[in-house]
Amino acid sequence: MRLLLVLSSLALINCGPAGRDRPGGNGGADGNNSVGGDGNNGCSDAAKLIYVVDQNDDLSTFDGSSKSFHTLGALTCNASSGATPFSMGVDRNANAYVLYSSGELFKVDTTQASLPCTKTPWSTQLGLQQFGMGFSTDTAGGTTDTLYIAGGSTVMGTTSMLAKLDITTFHATQLGTVTGWPELTGTGNAELWGFFPDASAPRVEKLNKASGVAATTYPESSIAGTPSAWAFAFWGGDYWIFLMKDFELSTTVYQVDGTNGTIKSTTPASGRTIVGAGVSTCAPVVIL
Repeated sequence: MRLLLVLSSLALINCGPAGRDRPGGNGGADGNNSVGGDGNNGCSDAAKLIYVVDQNDDLSTFDGSSKSFHTLGALTCNASSGATPFSMGVDRNANAYVLYSSGELFKVDTTQASLPCTKTPWSTQLGLQQFGMGFSTDTAGGTTDTLYIAGGSTVMGTTSMLAKLDITTFHATQLGTVTGWPELTGTGNAELWGFFPDASAPRVEKLNKASGVAATTYPESSIAGTPSAWAFAFWGGDYWIFLMKDFELSTTVYQVDGTNGTIKSTTPASGRTIVGAGVSTCAPVVIL
């Protein structure tokens, strides 16, 4: 997700045992025992990857094990003149839903080398023109999921609306309000998490999917700074923040421990300004 006007001056490992405790938990849809994508739930290898898009339309994968990027190619979405990618979510079929700064939403088939891009019927509803997004399973360990979005008409707002978006009808339903402007990621455990960038008090937060109320909060003061581009994903039991701030020239990737919110590693994404990240609910929950 890009904040406008701020900078004017694999080897994938299949999911491990479902009993690894996650923050806050006792299992179930609001608990935190690790469940999610594995080889037995219809997930392809492509659906288990982290995908990122930068402001220049380049789509890549990011391998959390090797901390490396692999460029897939440039998107050819027929967005309005001057529009750039703003956010992205990925479904269980490895389709990327890419929102542009114009409010246009495109579906990209990441499994095809040509990255075919189709404009969806989405048009701005409920004032939701720009928003972060992430899929979350409807039940813990389930194989159906819902796309959650949080945003509004401008990223300069102090609050954003939480809604769910039906990707069949492209109708949005309002759920609640959150303080700040997050990027979202979901999990195969039916959880929804957000990264809230901030000049002084950034945070990673688990959100109640029905209301947007915070259930768990991890302060991330060590990465405070005026944000210019940010994205967020869950993978391998941890959270991955893609952030460019202050006068930085490219994104840095921060690996956030899924059990306590501490920063485990940092990886420079030299030459990339990442504005969207997406990972499906097939993502592995443990790196063996």
